[in-house]
Amino acid sequence: MLPPDTPAADILTAAADVIAQRGKCEGAYTDRQGRVCALGALRLVLTGEAEPRPFAPGDRGRQVAYIDAFTALGRHLEAVDANAPAIYEWSDASTQDQVVAAMRAAADRARVTR
Repeated sequence: MLPPDTPAADILTAAADVIAQRGKCEGAYTDRQGRVCALGALRLVLTGEAEPRPFAPGDRGRQVAYIDAFTALGRHLEAVDANAPAIYEWSDASTQDQVVAAMRAAADRARVTR
């Protein structure tokens, strides 16, 4: 689990690594094989769980970090395609390699724009 003050770029890189190692699922944050979608991977590296649960009151830092990484990924997808779908739709419609590559590219973009 990454610390709550982890920059968005590092969160995206860690999430891409998780998908590359575990695999990518569609239609759910995670599946029985341990695969995760893009959003599940972001949550997993920050909270230890892929399933969305409310952040605890003391976890404001993790919530902000998640939002920052989510926003960085969304901005990257919109820069590539102005008509990009919502992240969950994009993740479900993309291959594992495409998701990993886009998350790494979003991390690179976030490092430059910080």
